[in-house]
Amino acid sequence: MLNSLATEPSTLNQQQDEKVTMTSCALCGGGCQLKIIESLDGCQKIMGDIDDPVSQGQLCRKGHNALAIMNHPDRLTQPLMRIGQRGDGHWQAVSWQQAINYTAERLAQTQQQWGDNSVFLAYGHSKDFINTQLLRLANGMHTANIVGPETVCWAPTKLGREYTLGYNPSHDINDQTQCIMFWGVNKYHTRFSEVKTLKRALKAGARSICIDPQKTKHAQQSDLWLRIAPGADLSLGLAMLKVIIEEDLYDHDFVANWCIGFEWLQQQLNRYSFDRLAQDAQLEIGQIQAATRAYAQAKPAVIVSGNALDHNSDSFQVNRVIAMLMAITGNLDVPGGQFHNQDTSLITGRWPYDDQEVSTLSQAERDQSAGTPVIPEYFRATNQGITDAILHDEQNPVKAGFVVGANPLLSWPDTHKVHQALKALDFLAVSELFMTPTAMMADIVFPAASFMEYEGLTQGNDGAIRYQPKLGQVGDAKPDHQIIVAIGEALGVFETKYDRLLEQDPFKYFQDDAYWNVFLQPSGVDFTALKAKQRLDPTAPVRQYRKYLHHGFPTPSRKVELYSKTLVQIGADPLPAFKPMRIASNKRYPLLLTTAKSKHYMFSHGRQIAALRDAHPNPLVRVHPETALSLGLIEGDSVRIEAESGQAIYQQLKLDSDLALNVVVADLSWWYPELGYNRLGDVFESNYNVLTNGDDDGRGLGEAGSFNINGIRVRLSKEWVR
Repeated sequence: MLNSLATEPSTLNQQQDEKVTMTSCALCGGGCQLKIIESLDGCQKIMGDIDDPVSQGQLCRKGHNALAIMNHPDRLTQPLMRIGQRGDGHWQAVSWQQAINYTAERLAQTQQQWGDNSVFLAYGHSKDFINTQLLRLANGMHTANIVGPETVCWAPTKLGREYTLGYNPSHDINDQTQCIMFWGVNKYHTRFSEVKTLKRALKAGARSICIDPQKTKHAQQSDLWLRIAPGADLSLGLAMLKVIIEEDLYDHDFVANWCIGFEWLQQQLNRYSFDRLAQDAQLEIGQIQAATRAYAQAKPAVIVSGNALDHNSDSFQVNRVIAMLMAITGNLDVPGGQFHNQDTSLITGRWPYDDQEVSTLSQAERDQSAGTPVIPEYFRATNQGITDAILHDEQNPVKAGFVVGANPLLSWPDTHKVHQALKALDFLAVSELFMTPTAMMADIVFPAASFMEYEGLTQGNDGAIRYQPKLGQVGDAKPDHQIIVAIGEALGVFETKYDRLLEQDPFKYFQDDAYWNVFLQPSGVDFTALKAKQRLDPTAPVRQYRKYLHHGFPTPSRKVELYSKTLVQIGADPLPAFKPMRIASNKRYPLLLTTAKSKHYMFSHGRQIAALRDAHPNPLVRVHPETALSLGLIEGDSVRIEAESGQAIYQQLKLDSDLALNVVVADLSWWYPELGYNRLGDVFESNYNVLTNGDDDGRGLGEAGSFNINGIRVRLSKEWVR
């Protein structure tokens, strides 16, 4: 593939008294370009880059505060070893060599005594090259227990659509797009860089539909807003399929030639009444019909969805339904509709999840991971599985862990149970920027460098590879990939038969350009050239549509599989089946709880940053004014939110007249860094995951390991106990 190097230098003189350095934001996976502007007096500020095809000059609030994150006085600056009781805050500073050797020694001892899977490795949100390396460490250690956030962040979406279409379609939004359906997504809070493209399509005349329990900005701007009950997406999706088929709104030619199982799908839908499906979704039948007709009759149309569709035990089947909607309306791989991306990757080894070969364990070995989901392509353990294996599994116990850029005490379900599990570990090492609640529980804490503190490369949403310069150094912090490699080398596991990702082991060169050259090999450009030119753009291929006409779909049948024989073979439902979401009245717990991402924070990250905390100082729970009045609550009250499990958290009440009377929206991932080791940053006080338990409706985990975050039954009262 031919590539072009961008021509702008990495350091520019915007004005005589300013130095401008370009880098890419790595706080999420968007890869927005940043301008770091430094004046002669040393003051720095961040601006967006109008020429960046990803952000188009727009930056979210988190990106604007990247320098504040790097330079925060509470950053970890040296390796620490616990010398007191776990979680009491007594540490001894040690050298990097001591910390690495001690960690390797404890992990090796654990595996020798308890077996390969007695050690788990955990990571947070996907970061360029780091997760790949942690997976390679797992390969070398021969442990199947590697765990990330995918079960509630992308895996149900990706796998549900792949089992239907063979791929996870993106959207080709442009002036031809006639309808955009926003489903469980808020681009104004996450992936803000996409907002300009969406606005242009709407300005060009595209109609819009928003499906969300909350009146987001998309809902405010939409022609139709379906205020769905939290967690009832499957019911709505089935109802929409039913409307399309019964009103003859589907693409007959496409269904006849490119779909299998259409008759079986019809029979399945005939079992369900519109009344029951609409009741479960808390919508009027007329609303569902109007939205469905608007979507199905517009050509082309797209569905833009978000992580909310990964947040229930039925999320895999929800995404199967959404793929079916895209397919039977004839919106697959058409200009202005859903698009089957053409591979333009210029690097190797970035996304381990996309390439199953990076897990070199056999399927039988991967099946030994803790909490293995039904879908074999998901080769990770689950959060709940690790927790249970620590506390209850005597045959295959988990005794030690290494956590990189993750915060299980905030992000895993059932916070109290996770706390008990971390306390029960024989050994825990954590790599972090700050002393998080999870790091407080560790035996070894490694000070991790932020993305601005090491030289490297990144790849953004546009496929471009960008040079990432080193802009600073905080204490003795080191990049996560160097820490992972150092542990692997101390263990001696990168020379084993399990280490087969690349022919040349890049980890031998992680302080040298040769390290990055390994990843750049497919591009034909070395790191020195990238450093000089700053950005490598893939040559955009001429967009080819309806590629299935030549090769079929990448499924076993080469067609869209509305009915999946593969799912039958692995013991899963071959067709999406209606399972009521328990909307029926519950006098003790009458309210349905959901959550949403904040535009100020990346999950639990950022509560220390003054500008972000000033904008969003306290955790908020939002309810309808009439609901609050009936409970004797007023805005600003400290409110107790109690789930059916009996667990409770406390957040500050905010009134929201756009919510349904029985819906509650609470903030997620809250803790209080200013409290230090007092109850681990008071991690139990306001954290949403205190209320989740992974099995709150008795269904257990979904096919891709998802659990119920949305639609939890709760009750509210005015109470505040610290």
